[in-house]
Amino acid sequence: MINHKIDVWPVPREETPRFINETHLIDKTLLDVPEEVTDMAEEDNIRVFVPLDLNKKAILRRLRYTVNHYGEANEANELEFSSDVEMLIRQIEIFDQIWYVRTMGESDNVSTRQHSVKGMELVKEFISILEEIPDGCAESFPFAIIEELKEEYEVGRRGQP
Repeated sequence: MINHKIDVWPVPREETPRFINETHLIDKTLLDVPEEVTDMAEEDNIRVFVPLDLNKKAILRRLRYTVNHYGEANEANELEFSSDVEMLIRQIEIFDQIWYVRTMGESDNVSTRQHSVKGMELVKEFISILEEIPDGCAESFPFAIIEELKEEYEVGRRGQP
């Protein structure tokens, strides 16, 4: 699990919002940026912040859109399809991390758990959508991602959502 450096408390409407400086969450071209790329440091560079709402409904909507866009998982679209789903998983990690910190000490077994209840519930629904992706003979997608999520979020184990 990636830990993002973020402020986990809600921002009152009258305050300036906090930002996550991880542009790869919105710009797929930055996922495989070689280290020597320096265009973000150019003198004419202007950084624009775009709000990204992270809630269960929005993340699942984005996943359904992605699944509908690609249709079946096959050799031709496997890499791009999995890349888009991985970006959504990064969003889940942020959502989960914030809810974990917000709810620490509020529920039983929180000290032995690594994820928020809300995060685990979201991942369970996320997995069920991934499991419905038609298999067009893709090599490892979405199977590997499903197994990784199940293991990380302990989905399907007794006592877990």
